[in-house]
Amino acid sequence: MTTNLKQGLLLKGAKLHPEIDGSVQGIVLITLGISVFSIQDVLIRTLGSTYPGFEIMFFRGLVAIVPIFVFVIFSGGLETLKVSHPWLNILRGLVALTSYTFYYMALQALPLAVSTAIFFLSPLIVTLLSVILLRETVGIRRMAAVLAGFVGVMMIVGPTDGDVSAEMILPILAAVAYAISIIITRHIGKSQTGSSLAFYAMSTFIVVSGLAGLFLGGQTDAASHHPSIAFLLRDWVVPTAGDAFLIAVCGVISAFGFYCLAQGYRISPVSVVAPFEFVAMPLAVFWGFLVWAEVPSGLTLSGILVIIFSGIYVLQREARPDRKRLTSGRSVRLRL
Repeated sequence: MTTNLKQGLLLKGAKLHPEIDGSVQGIVLITLGISVFSIQDVLIRTLGSTYPGFEIMFFRGLVAIVPIFVFVIFSGGLETLKVSHPWLNILRGLVALTSYTFYYMALQALPLAVSTAIFFLSPLIVTLLSVILLRETVGIRRMAAVLAGFVGVMMIVGPTDGDVSAEMILPILAAVAYAISIIITRHIGKSQTGSSLAFYAMSTFIVVSGLAGLFLGGQTDAASHHPSIAFLLRDWVVPTAGDAFLIAVCGVISAFGFYCLAQGYRISPVSVVAPFEFVAMPLAVFWGFLVWAEVPSGLTLSGILVIIFSGIYVLQREARPDRKRLTSGRSVRLRL
């Protein structure tokens, strides 16, 4: 067989299955993006024992906005920043900042795997919000998956005397705020590029975290009562050279992770790649054990698995062509 004939057959085969190639690339990109974001969680939890959350988010944002602006230039130019819904972009950024503030507060008081698992209620909460706010129809199987997800959370919380610790509420609030941001993204995302969505979100992060740190920071007495409160209210500290480098790494991770997620969802079907976001869960268990020697109990691991399978089921059901999609690939691009 001649070389030309071999090349012809290879080219012909490649044309027969372009969606497979795109899906494989998308899976790699989503997995890579989620993996680097898991490293960011470790860094922020580590830095959070010394630096306040708004300081970390402010300086991280200053670093991240530079490569995000470059993405804007190469994905349509400055014209893409002329948006139809500027106030909704700002609201989206505020809700996202609220979500990650609660999530990072939770990281200071809860095992990494627990915070991550509860945060993954967000696709299930999107289903509920779509029924309540958008009046979309949801079948009994998806509602059963939502209920199963909340049962998984109760398994993680564990047997109590009727009281749920305050820190367990934090990742739930984070998931609710994130789900609201997804609803907003669904509305404005059809007329914007992913890079413009990220640019306005990160710009809001920078401005609001800076102002919040200015007005809320320095409350030493209040910050001494709980690690999550301390993360929010302690004094801003001039970072050491090493810590400044780690904060800068967080900024680079935010921009790079965004690109991987955005590109992964751009070239691949949502139904194929979205479940791979759940790679965050085994990574959270791994990092929690490696860095802090955290070993989830059997009941906690069972709850984590329930949440994972419930979330994947909802994502797969929503991606069916005969159903309205309650989530979209653009939603994950908010993860900054």
